[in-house]
Amino acid sequence: MIVAATVLVMIVAATVLVSATRSPEILFSRKMLDAGISETCAIADFNRDGRPDVFSGDAWYENPSWKKHVVRRLEEYGTYLGSLSDLPLDVDGDGNVDIVSSGWHSKRVWWSRNPGKPGVIWEDRVVDEGFPVEFSFLVDLNNDGKANEVLPQFGSEKAPTVWYEARAGTLQKHVVSPRSYGHGIGAGDVNGDGRNDIITPQGWLEAPPDPRSGDWKFHPEFNLGTTSFIFVIDLNEDGLPDLLTGLAHDYGIFWMEQRPDHSWIKHVIDESWSQPHAMTLVDLNGDGRKDLLTGKRYMAHDGKDPGEREPLGIYWYEYRPQADKRSVVWSRHMIDYGSRAGGGMHIPVADLDGDGDLDFAVGGKSGLFLFENLTRAARNGITKR
Repeated sequence: MIVAATVLVMIVAATVLVSATRSPEILFSRKMLDAGISETCAIADFNRDGRPDVFSGDAWYENPSWKKHVVRRLEEYGTYLGSLSDLPLDVDGDGNVDIVSSGWHSKRVWWSRNPGKPGVIWEDRVVDEGFPVEFSFLVDLNNDGKANEVLPQFGSEKAPTVWYEARAGTLQKHVVSPRSYGHGIGAGDVNGDGRNDIITPQGWLEAPPDPRSGDWKFHPEFNLGTTSFIFVIDLNEDGLPDLLTGLAHDYGIFWMEQRPDHSWIKHVIDESWSQPHAMTLVDLNGDGRKDLLTGKRYMAHDGKDPGEREPLGIYWYEYRPQADKRSVVWSRHMIDYGSRAGGGMHIPVADLDGDGDLDFAVGGKSGLFLFENLTRAARNGITKR
């Protein structure tokens, strides 16, 4: 048992990973875009030709030829690059998608301005510096329905909890708390008041009516450990939002069931593989429920983490809430196993080839890869290589 403040968190048995109603497997083809080291990747239309491209590290890759365009130079720190997160966002509102980055070793948050011209190095503009940043995410914190705000997770409890908003041609900083709360962060409406809150491994910060104010109340209702991104989603469909996450540097994907008395019950989904640092919620099978797309990060701590030297894998998980409004049955689907492709820090998803189904990209120390969904191609009798 874990006790956080006065709230009891109960640990229950692992959820069974077998379901009679599991969806058919989704076939993907794997393509290496770059064999060099990276940590993350992003998808957006960087040259405004109507096709989504891939950005990773110091370059973007042009769809459909996947020609590499080097637009910046990142410093290397041993086996790591200076950026651990690359987020696509038009910061200055000029119509060109820029890249917002953050790094642990570089101890800064910055954005690289896309000038909209080929063959030009993008200008870096520092937003914040002084603390290591584990990762950053695009989330909706001004409650306009668009995930355009930057939420970083600093690697020191002495660093404040903050978010950044694209305003007046730059990223404006909003302080939520004078401290940080551990490895992992997320955003979503925990209490059902229509405002997105900030979730940390040690509790959640309740959003005030004006999210730009500093009056965010902290609720120390749980202790999740060293997590990845923390999603807010009602998994058992009982009307109370739950949490979904994983242990970024250990074994375990799990969800936290919220009860009416604000207690939380932990349900293990899968603990057969480690390092689920990157997680994305997306409806891959088209059943109206979001699935969890995730994968094992390659050498997150250069082999020092549990299970880090085991084979890489990329998976998606679907869930089925049961009639009792408590149980949730999960099914694991394997996309890739034992190759060089790992989950990295982010797994962006988009229809990259324009055929109507969802593809994705992964980037990490083992290379940058594109996974093309073959669902529509199989239906139409098209063979893709």
